[in-house]
Amino acid sequence: MRLLLSILSVFGLVTFFAPLTEAKPKKDSQVEAEPPEAATENNACGCYRDKDEKCHCIKVSKAKLKCQCENDCEPPECTAKRQHDEEKAAELALKKAKDRDKKAQEEAKKAQAQRDKERKAEQAKKEKEKEKENSDPRWKLQ
Repeated sequence: MRLLLSILSVFGLVTFFAPLTEAKPKKDSQVEAEPPEAATENNACGCYRDKDEKCHCIKVSKAKLKCQCENDCEPPECTAKRQHDEEKAAELALKKAKDRDKKAQEEAKKAQAQRDKERKAEQAKKEKEKEKENSDPRWKLQ
């Protein structure tokens, strides 16, 4: 019983004298607790600039997000989306280039095989002609 009372009294003292902490907003959160007063009107992306020329955006769901304000005050999601789209486009271009190179290599191999086949056929023809010329003269028609 004494142990329980001493634990409760220590807990009570700690909670009573503990400094009061206010809830801090998350650093990753893009919604501001009290956004500053707007110096300009909201643009098409739902963002505005304050007196210090800092960009502030109104939180909008991803479905309603408009990214039409490139090089202007725009939500960070738009920048991330644009970067993602550019990476996808670069990957697609790289894939197309690799496919083109692969097709060109296959065509070059086929052309080389065709040339080799023609060369072998010519050599075989020449060998037959030589063979006819070098055949036994007794069998030649005169």
